[in-house]
Amino acid sequence: MMSTLDKVQLLEQRIVKATVYIHNLEKKIEELEDEVKVLSVHNEELQQYADSFNADSKLIEESINNALDQLSTIEGLDDVELLDATASQDLEEADRFTAGSGISINEVSLDDLVK
Repeated sequence: MMSTLDKVQLLEQRIVKATVYIHNLEKKIEELEDEVKVLSVHNEELQQYADSFNADSKLIEESINNALDQLSTIEGLDDVELLDATASQDLEEADRFTAGSGISINEVSLDDLVK
């Protein structure tokens, strides 16, 4: 059987261990709070970037639509003959792409891109 002194010493050891454990948890909480602050700032930066990207995308889309509207007012544009055969082929390929019948990414070779 444990004496009262042994019980008091055991209790003291457990209190010391609990105190150390509590201090470690407090440090961990502070570290996690700091990490949350950093992540919150990073999240805000990413949100600003996303908002800016969306705004820029809308402006680009509007510009493209305006340019297409302006081009559609030019009569006979599609009837213009191109002198360069390569440019004519590129235009035909662009028309096929716009129509959704262009080549797929798997059909593109690196050699074609560096010509």
